[in-house]
Amino acid sequence: MRYFIAFFLGCIAITTQAQNIRYSYVARPDSVLNILVSQRQGLYKQWAQDQQERNAFFGGQSKKDLRNIITTLEQILNKDNEILTELNRMKQAEVTELRRKNSDVSKRVNSYLDESGALMEENKQLRSQAERNRKRVEALENQSNYPFQIAICLLIASWVLFFFLRRKKSTAEPQRNSDLR
Repeated sequence: MRYFIAFFLGCIAITTQAQNIRYSYVARPDSVLNILVSQRQGLYKQWAQDQQERNAFFGGQSKKDLRNIITTLEQILNKDNEILTELNRMKQAEVTELRRKNSDVSKRVNSYLDESGALMEENKQLRSQAERNRKRVEALENQSNYPFQIAICLLIASWVLFFFLRRKKSTAEPQRNSDLR
């Protein structure tokens, strides 16, 4: 039961925290990642223009056009590497934040477990105390009946003795009367 409660509380806390995550590249248009992506888009447009240029003698691409294309592609590759580096940095920051939040959740769950353990222990103590009190009440009720039971027994014994003596007396008188005659 204790582990179920801990699991349930942990799931609720993680779900709540997962809903609160803000990705910086989505939340802010001026983030480093958005700037890098827009720069890459500009390089891609430049590459597309370089692909269209035909400055060679017979309408083909010249060495200069090809060098421009290669240079632009190298810039695009470098920009892609910068984007990947930024994504890794953001991922590490999010992982660090999630670990911190997970640590906080773990601490809270452990404190809840400690509290629930303490409450369960207190519950056991209260139950045992209630059982002891119930036994005491039963004992007191039984003790309060003892004088009444003793009085009834004495009353019955006195009646039996009274009737026994009266009968003995009544049976002794006719014998005395017959002895006197």
